[in-house]
Amino acid sequence: MKPPYRFNIQLKHPPRNDMAGDWAGHDKGTGYEFWGLRKFLPGDSWSRIDWKARARSGELYVREFLKDSAYNLLLICDVSSSMHFGDKFAVARDLAVSLAHAALRSNNPCGLLLFADKVLVWIPPSAAPRQFHRIVTALEQAPVARSRQTRLAPALEFIMKRLSSCLGVIISDFHTDLADLRGLMDAADSRLPAHELVALHVLEESEYCLTDIENGLLTLRDMESGRQIALDLSRQQEFNTLLKRARERTVRSLAGAGIDSAVLPVGAKDIQTRVNTLFARRLAARV
Repeated sequence: MKPPYRFNIQLKHPPRNDMAGDWAGHDKGTGYEFWGLRKFLPGDSWSRIDWKARARSGELYVREFLKDSAYNLLLICDVSSSMHFGDKFAVARDLAVSLAHAALRSNNPCGLLLFADKVLVWIPPSAAPRQFHRIVTALEQAPVARSRQTRLAPALEFIMKRLSSCLGVIISDFHTDLADLRGLMDAADSRLPAHELVALHVLEESEYCLTDIENGLLTLRDMESGRQIALDLSRQQEFNTLLKRARERTVRSLAGAGIDSAVLPVGAKDIQTRVNTLFARRLAARV
C-alpha cells in the first residue's frame, strides 16, 4: 500500500530506549550530535553560528547536527464506534500507514495499538521487513468496537507497562473524558520524558462546523451511548460556537497532560502540512 502522505517525524526530546549505541541518525537535521560546519546562508539562524570558526577564518559558519533517530514509534489508534462516523477512520488509517512508512523507511521500529474502552489489538514495535505489512493488515481488519464509551487512559497505562520509552502518536476524535490523563503522563513536568506523545485530532466536517444547512430540526445520535438530541438549525451559529469551545477544551486537556496536538478535519486539503507543522513546532520548542 502506497502511503497517502509524506511525514517528517521529528522528536522534541532525545529518545530514551534500550537500544545500544548512539541514537543519532545518518541524516543531517536538528539533533544533539554534531555533524560539521558549513558556510552561513541567508535564512540560517544566528544562534547556530560558530563564533570560534568566525574568529579563525573571518567568515561566518553554522553548526550542523545529526537528525535524531532510533526511536520507537507507536501508533495509538482509536477504533471506537464514533470513529466510524463518516470518513474519520479512513483518514485515521491513512495517517497511521503514512507514519509507519516514514518510521520504518528510516529503520526506526514501529508498533500499533488499537483501542476503544480497552486495548483491542497490540503489535509491539519492530523494524522487521514485514512490520509494515502487519500494521496495514491490522488497520484494514480493525474490529468495530461494541463498547459504549472511549477510554484513552487504559491504553496509555498499557503502553507504559510494555515499553520503557516511545514516541506515541494518538489518532482519535477524542470524544472521551480526558480528565484522567492528568497525573498519568510525566511529559508535562519532565525535561526528558520517557514516553513522548502527540495527538492527531480527526473530526468529520459536521463535527468541526455546520455550514449551508437550511433551518429545521436535525436529530443527532451519539454512536456510542445511543443518546439522541434534536438540534434546531436556526441556532446553527450557536452550535458552531459550542463545537469550537469543545475543540479548545480538548487541546487544553491534552496540553495539560504534556501532549501536543493538531486538529485535522476530514475534508482538509492540507493534512500533510498540518501534521508536519505540528512536528516542526514541537521541534522549535525543544529544550
